[in-house]
Amino acid sequence: MRNLNDDQRALVWLSAAEITSQRVHRLSEEYGSPAAVREAFTSENGPVFHESSGKVLKKLFAKDALDELLERLEKSHVHLLFENDDDYPVMLRTIDDFPYLLYYAGRLECLAAPMVALVGTRKASSYGLGMAKSIARDLAAEGVTVVSGLARGIDSAAHAGALEAGGCTLGVLGCGINNPYPPENTPLLRRIAGGKGLIISEYPLDADPRPFHFPYRNRIISGLSQATVFVEGAIKSGGMHTVNSALVQGREVFAVPGMVGTKGSEGPHAILREGARIVTSARDVLEDLGLMQDEKRRKAATVKITDPMQRRILKCLRLEPMTVEQLAENLQTDTSDVLVQLTMMEISGFITREPGNLFLASR
Repeated sequence: MRNLNDDQRALVWLSAAEITSQRVHRLSEEYGSPAAVREAFTSENGPVFHESSGKVLKKLFAKDALDELLERLEKSHVHLLFENDDDYPVMLRTIDDFPYLLYYAGRLECLAAPMVALVGTRKASSYGLGMAKSIARDLAAEGVTVVSGLARGIDSAAHAGALEAGGCTLGVLGCGINNPYPPENTPLLRRIAGGKGLIISEYPLDADPRPFHFPYRNRIISGLSQATVFVEGAIKSGGMHTVNSALVQGREVFAVPGMVGTKGSEGPHAILREGARIVTSARDVLEDLGLMQDEKRRKAATVKITDPMQRRILKCLRLEPMTVEQLAENLQTDTSDVLVQLTMMEISGFITREPGNLFLASR
């Protein structure tokens, strides 16, 4: 653990009691610095905290007690990122109530790349899981850091897709790094932290996954990211909360269309009606944000379909995704002929193949 100055030690002390960013920034302004807040704690005119927070602060007020906490962090391979550090994400610092301290495990290099968040329901359909994984995989392959919340469902699929591409993924927790939620995602957390990814949390090492933590967590997910993609979820869901945070923060919002009438499509369709950008593949996000690699962008602009059959196939797929059999029926030709053309078009990047052998136009 690096040597900390008095202000940094005071911030660790305040964080251990889960004092919110808003309160810490206000107290620091009132007393002059975080260190001054700590110095005033035992004085008659010192800050007043909730009883449970006060107990934690009192317990860790002694220098030795705080040193022991810092040693525990070091043994757990968990590091500290303060708001004034050079590596602190610039975009995150621009949001209201930005975290004054982040605990992290993994590679800080992930913070240097463009970031896009993928969010959605824990109770995802196979379609939602497939779309999340596919979009994340292709974003990561283009050098984008995929951000999500390490929850069940869409989050897990997004992290897995980025890892599959050998790219960066960032998991934002609503609990302490030593106490991941859900517990069954502990292996995924370790893969991310031990590979090319990064795990962060504004909560202390052993913090429980309390319900009110997650809305605060969501502001970090959107705050880190240039854009948030809502893959699947109900209108009243954590995914929608992250979308709302993104809108407040002035970030771009995208949505993956789903099947009409299903609960998982309610949230994405609602924000599409409000003007969110539609996403059928990672290319939509990359092009809209200007994140496509120059060579691939140039290729996409210059390569044209000349084969008549491929033109007819692309015309069908621009209307809706289809299987080989559906295309053969629409084009009144053999499935084997269609499959040959689809393979060539997929290699050229004109179409993408989704789970269930469903094909859709890339652009």
